[in-house]
Amino acid sequence: MNKKAILYTRVSTDEQAIRGYSLNDQYEKLKAYCLIHNIEVVEHYRDDHSAKSFERPAFKKLVEYLKQNKNKVDLLLFIKWDRFSRNATESYEMLKMLKHLDIEAQAIEQPLDLSIPESKLMLALFLASPEVENDRRSMNVSVGMRRAKKEGRWIVKAPKGYDNKRDENNRPIIVPNKIEAEYIKQAFEAISSGEVSQDSIRKKLNKEGFVCSKNNFSRLLRSPVYVGKIKLSATKTEDESIVKAIHEPIIDEELFYTVQDILEGKKAKNNLAKIHRAKPELPLRGFLKCPRCGNKLTGSASKGHGGRYFYYHCTKGCGERVQAPVLNEKFHDLLYEIQPKEEIRNFYESVLKDLLQDSENGRKENAKNIDSEISKLQVRIANLQDRLADNQIGIGDYNSAKQRYDSQLRELTDKKKNMVQLSKDVYEQLITSFSFLGKLPYHYSKASLDVKQKIIGSIFQGSLQFSENKVRTFQINKIAEFIRSINKPFGRNEKGQFCEKTELSHWVTPEGFKPPTFRTGI
Repeated sequence: MNKKAILYTRVSTDEQAIRGYSLNDQYEKLKAYCLIHNIEVVEHYRDDHSAKSFERPAFKKLVEYLKQNKNKVDLLLFIKWDRFSRNATESYEMLKMLKHLDIEAQAIEQPLDLSIPESKLMLALFLASPEVENDRRSMNVSVGMRRAKKEGRWIVKAPKGYDNKRDENNRPIIVPNKIEAEYIKQAFEAISSGEVSQDSIRKKLNKEGFVCSKNNFSRLLRSPVYVGKIKLSATKTEDESIVKAIHEPIIDEELFYTVQDILEGKKAKNNLAKIHRAKPELPLRGFLKCPRCGNKLTGSASKGHGGRYFYYHCTKGCGERVQAPVLNEKFHDLLYEIQPKEEIRNFYESVLKDLLQDSENGRKENAKNIDSEISKLQVRIANLQDRLADNQIGIGDYNSAKQRYDSQLRELTDKKKNMVQLSKDVYEQLITSFSFLGKLPYHYSKASLDVKQKIIGSIFQGSLQFSENKVRTFQINKIAEFIRSINKPFGRNEKGQFCEKTELSHWVTPEGFKPPTFRTGI
């Protein structure tokens, strides 16, 4: 009785291009072999995927066919063992599954009689050699790419703002794309002002034609490629480093690192005081905008009448000039309206105590539930491994289920790790912070220049503008605004109903007239 066989041919795109492998050539050789040995060909499956795993479309169909047609196939034939697989570990599992189905796998150009124990030594060599070759090729590619990066050459797909080209020696290089490069310059310049959010800038550029996702835009702003540098990731033997590239930069380094400081919170937005030499007499320098021309106000001292007198004045010389002591004193008075009253602080502390207890109880209950789910998944993974060992499932089904369980396990572990809770430490930090606000004018008056500017920057997140004896800003910290509103006392109106005795905040202009502004007399 003639044996029945399934023919399997495989070639990857790289192998076909480099070595000249052909699916048709393999098929013709297999057919000729079957004709000579009186073997009946039942089916033929062909793949054009890598053999690093058995997650290949045609091979998965092949396995499904074998399971549904038990005892109807005797042989699985292919040209060489590297056509079967380039992963020794998975190969043994697959051979074990085929043996369970009474199917013999055989490479016609590397035949082995696996009933002879010594043949398994040759099988190990045939299976391991392709995997070693893959690993070596991968290592060579990685080493070559790293060497090119050290030389300052960008060799992968060009980032936004650049195009892939070839130099005079036909080596890869990137050159600025004039249109996209202009958009990127606009993005960095807008961020450096500190007056507009990343996403607002991104959306504006998207409308103008520079399409970029939120995540990619964030990465773009942090990439040193735009100042003509390339980041080298760390390895086991080398630390992470930045190397000078050979391509043309799009922006200068001063602008790039200004943006990095803003993105990392190291520099208060609109804070020119970080650029100029610090002067304790000018704590508001860098936070002021000229009411005449809209440019920044800086500050300096003038000599006269035997002393030095400090002023805030426009950087563009439009004539705007304000005495620094007057504005400093009025700003100090303004802080009294932001500090919470004692009864508000006491109420806040009571609420935090309740939240601390509720949070701790909820955290323990959530952690207990997550631990239970993790235990169930661990049991399922163990059972899955037992089923694989007992040949109850194939390697493909095992890998699919294992990946699903591992993904669920990671999600639960991350969820437990990142559970939001009001810990004792957080509680004490919040109480300390609110206590600090309770004596805000005092702390501000005693603080160093650097701390004063941090206080100003944390409360007034936009530029302050002084005109007509009033200070205005388009952006105030939400918490500060809320504290200001809840400081207002409550009383009864003419009908006896409870209401605030004053408006929520005389700082805020009613909607419909112009953007809400923070305003108080100075």
